[in-house]
Amino acid sequence: MPANFTPYFLALAAGFFYAISALLCKRGLELGAGTIRSLVFSNWIMALFFIPYPLLGENLPEIYDIKSGILLGCIFFISQLACFFALEKGDASLVTPVMGAKSVFVAFFVVILNLTDKPPTGTWIATILTAIAVCLIGWPKKGGKPSYLAILLGLATAAGFGLTDAMVPGLSQKSEPLNVLFIMFTTVGINSFLLIPFIKGKLMNFSKPKDTWMLLSCIPMGIQAVLMSLSIGLHQVPAEANVFYACRGIWAIILTAWIGKRIGLHERDSSNIVVSRRIIGATLLIISIYFTL
Repeated sequence: MPANFTPYFLALAAGFFYAISALLCKRGLELGAGTIRSLVFSNWIMALFFIPYPLLGENLPEIYDIKSGILLGCIFFISQLACFFALEKGDASLVTPVMGAKSVFVAFFVVILNLTDKPPTGTWIATILTAIAVCLIGWPKKGGKPSYLAILLGLATAAGFGLTDAMVPGLSQKSEPLNVLFIMFTTVGINSFLLIPFIKGKLMNFSKPKDTWMLLSCIPMGIQAVLMSLSIGLHQVPAEANVFYACRGIWAIILTAWIGKRIGLHERDSSNIVVSRRIIGATLLIISIYFTL
């Protein structure tokens, strides 16, 4: 077992909870929960999960923590916005695996920004396999057309989150990591108030079943945020951890096949060849773990 197995396990678990959240969120969007409205509640509830962080730190947040947290929070917020629109435009079993390209962007930004140690050769091989996997996952069925908008939004999401994860270790380790993460997600929650004027309908007008699925998706989303923040915020392996996190793609495919129809989820490209191609692509993500280790 590798010495730094802990951040990898946290990232793997985070990917599982993210896949659950994506499926529940997608179902809520299909029923009319509203993209912006779902994003607002998701960010508010996710921010609540980080309230205990300052209590666990050794010092109270300082100016550096606040500046770093606000910067990271704004980048994360924009990425979240792209993520929800991607889920609205494309299937969960397509969008979620495409976001596995995040590991490629993390490795790229780590090198460009020189904020943490450069990834070793094995990590670069893993990120290349991830890129190939994304191509397989996004390829449409014969005679069909790929959802270019969903794929582009998914890649934009991956790039934004990749930049965030590349910056988190370097910025947080210069101070109290838990304080930086607390400010970061508090910023995400506060920024979400800016979206209220763009919500269609009333913010607090809850109705079943759409809002039930939407609110249920917020819980695993908060859990995955905590797990991933601990994985990359307390350890110096953002690129490697993200290869494990990229396995959310295969989690999404498995969960879609297992419970998708049970919860009434409608996936458009569900032919056997498309599912098989997505499984092969997601499997490449798992193979990339070998090179990470």
